[in-house]
Amino acid sequence: MKRKRIIELIKVTLFICVFVTVFATVSGDKATAQSPKPVRDLVIAYEGDPDTLDLSSSRHEPTASPVAQNVVEYLCGITTDGKLVPGLTSWKLASDKMSIDFKLRKGVKFHSGDPLTTQDVLFSYQRIREKTPAYQMRWVDGIEIIDELNFRVRFKQPDVLFLKMRAFPIVSKSYYDRVGEAEFIKTAVGTGPYKVVNWKSAELADLERFDGYWGEIPPVKKVRFRFVKEDTTRIAMLKAGEADLITSTPYAMVSDVEKSGFKTKRLSAHPTTQVQFHNLNPDVPWYDKRVRLAIAYAIDGDSIVKNLLHGIPARVWLSPWEVGYDPDLKLYDYNPTKAKQLLADAGYANGFEMPLYYWAGRTTGQKETTEAVALYLKAIGIKCNIIGWEPVKMIESIQTKWHGNPKAVYVGVATPPIAHQVDPLNGFRTSYWSESTISLYSNPAFDKIFIQAIKEFDDDKRAELIKQGLRIIKDDVATVPIWANVSVYAMKQDIDFTPTFRAMSALVLVKDIKIAQ
Repeated sequence: MKRKRIIELIKVTLFICVFVTVFATVSGDKATAQSPKPVRDLVIAYEGDPDTLDLSSSRHEPTASPVAQNVVEYLCGITTDGKLVPGLTSWKLASDKMSIDFKLRKGVKFHSGDPLTTQDVLFSYQRIREKTPAYQMRWVDGIEIIDELNFRVRFKQPDVLFLKMRAFPIVSKSYYDRVGEAEFIKTAVGTGPYKVVNWKSAELADLERFDGYWGEIPPVKKVRFRFVKEDTTRIAMLKAGEADLITSTPYAMVSDVEKSGFKTKRLSAHPTTQVQFHNLNPDVPWYDKRVRLAIAYAIDGDSIVKNLLHGIPARVWLSPWEVGYDPDLKLYDYNPTKAKQLLADAGYANGFEMPLYYWAGRTTGQKETTEAVALYLKAIGIKCNIIGWEPVKMIESIQTKWHGNPKAVYVGVATPPIAHQVDPLNGFRTSYWSESTISLYSNPAFDKIFIQAIKEFDDDKRAELIKQGLRIIKDDVATVPIWANVSVYAMKQDIDFTPTFRAMSALVLVKDIKIAQ
């Protein structure tokens, strides 16, 4: 009996030991996941100057996104290789593509401490409908709230881009109700891995790791984004140790940066630098297609990329890995003789004068490309008055002065997206579909193709429609692509950063930065 009791005591003791060991191991793993090994704080020199980190109200979302996407998340997640994954939600697309059922992840909190509910989703949707990107929600018929975690998005017609664009950014209704619009746009509050702790317009944004984040806690605790427009200043900061990573390394200095011992990462990104025409005004020379074609033939894009931009950007309509890539769709040839003849045929043998706008501070190489284009056009008799505007001013002018205006006068070396996106259709929708608020192009034949394509979920069928759309754009000389962006990041040797594939230029998701110990 005594022996039996001893055996039972041994069993109980062993069970307790095993339980304590397992509990300690699980607790230890959780603690490790929540509190990663500390690394130094980071400084990132970014060429943009966001007007706000509230993506819904930003007047130029591509400038705000590289910082704001660390703070505010979309309904759908994305991996570094550009694949959609469950994030704030999981989802199921209806077989007729006319609705999507979403389920929110449980336990997600905003940086304000408020829980994420379907009311926040509805508020975020209503907010974006009132703001600049509203055309992106063109075919959303409404959002049906089922309960605190489940909701349904209904469509007027299928929209293949809705999920590809990760739906829309999610913000807190409760926080907005407490602080109001002015404070809300000043201090972005999201569910992302980083929260804003300091913001100085035109100077910096300080982010700090949000330890209440629902996902994997990133190793970098604090990061400062410095807004540095000048290319040479960003390079100087990197070399002086004042920045750990810089965005949009100027192409002319990439080799020097690498020889100086810094690492670089290249990413095929959007936008595409191109000569963009507003061609609705019958009183301007470029209303005549022959003049637009003359401008296309006058520009030696190969030389610009090779000699001015050191061969780094891509000379493509689309890259081979993109849906709708057409190996037979070539860029315009360089033929100044033909350009002069076309001008003469159109009645402008002696040339003319025109404005040539460019997006200052948007993408490295813009100013240099614009100056080169002006020289090429001067050689065929076209005098260009170069005007550089900040992105916010440019967008406001497009929306309020030029879009749909038959009296507008505009030609620019601009950055409408075409190549290197989640889908070329987003470029179609943004810059060429006539109903987009930031489009300067109008062609019923193109609009018809676009409407067909956005309803098509089969990649092969959609590819054929994209090819047709690009051929309409080329045949109409709606734009003259010069180079597709390749974003070059430069960083210290102990930093490993993986940029997100098919993302916008200069996007830096700090969670994807690792620092060698």
